[in-house]
Amino acid sequence: MTEKISTDILVVGAGPAGSTAAEYAALRGADVLLIERKKEIGIPFACGEFLPSIDEVKRIFPDALDIDTLFDIPRELISLETHRLRIYSPKLRIYEFDFDGFTTYRDRFDRYLASKALKAGAKVLTGCAFISINGDRVMTNQCEVQAKLVIGADGPRSRVATSLGLPRNKELYPAVTAQAIGDFEPVAEMYFGNIAPGGYAWILPKRGGANIGVGISPRFAWKTVGEYFEEFVKWKQINAGKPTGKYVPMGGPLNPNYNDKGLIVGDAAGHVMAVNGGGIPIALICGKIAGEVAASCVRSGESMARYGEACRKQVERPLRTALRTKILADLCWGSQRRLELAMRILGKRRMANIIRCRRLFP
Repeated sequence: MTEKISTDILVVGAGPAGSTAAEYAALRGADVLLIERKKEIGIPFACGEFLPSIDEVKRIFPDALDIDTLFDIPRELISLETHRLRIYSPKLRIYEFDFDGFTTYRDRFDRYLASKALKAGAKVLTGCAFISINGDRVMTNQCEVQAKLVIGADGPRSRVATSLGLPRNKELYPAVTAQAIGDFEPVAEMYFGNIAPGGYAWILPKRGGANIGVGISPRFAWKTVGEYFEEFVKWKQINAGKPTGKYVPMGGPLNPNYNDKGLIVGDAAGHVMAVNGGGIPIALICGKIAGEVAASCVRSGESMARYGEACRKQVERPLRTALRTKILADLCWGSQRRLELAMRILGKRRMANIIRCRRLFP
């Protein structure tokens, strides 16, 4: 017989967005159940593991609230701090500039965020996969959940979004990442050109190693992302471990991202910077908004519309700017020569602005 559980808010997905939403909903007094399809939170993961510093996040998202609190990351979760970003053109011309950030241990990072949700009062259930929604009942592989609201933080191909009747990501870029052991220069590196058509390859240094990865656009690639990855590590003579893959939503934030039954957040809502594929900062910012609004909705009847409004106010302008820049950049991908020329014209100052989701020409 299927177990039945009642809760105010069901959060699907215990990544950064889901765990943060669960934490802040519980802190607002809601009864919260957080479910994760993986048996162990954070394993396996496919992520570059790189986060901008608090100051950089404030520069990228100047209208976002509570950045100091959200990004107060325990020291033991920081693998290596970096202060420079180096970009390579197709002809290996270097554009290097100041950019503060750090690599983390994504598996530990996800478990840390889930533990915060648990400490705040949320219940956490692993090995529990979302199946469908029927009214206020949610079916999973383990139980039937009666919930007043559902928060979908279940990734770029969100089944929750489909069940809620909300839009889904249409522009998905495949990416693979792996761990490498060795000595790497403490500089974050991005490689553009035929090594990763429509995307880029990266080397993100960690203590005693690095996170190595490749992300591509299906529109411009003529091989699989795995083949591009193998070519990259062979070219760089890197002994990388077994790669894991994922899809990165690169079509910009989805609207609407809520209705009276629930909302979507994180990758499920297209909360990714289209110029670099980074999503953790937006996941934390919008996860907090999602949890607080959902709790206020079930406890005091506040409109879910505040979620969409707050996301637009705090993160949407930089995300839309990044999307417009990406659309322009796509015009260069048909020709290595054109891409090389465009990068020379831009120079490192404008490239630094692009990485920070700023306008090309203020």
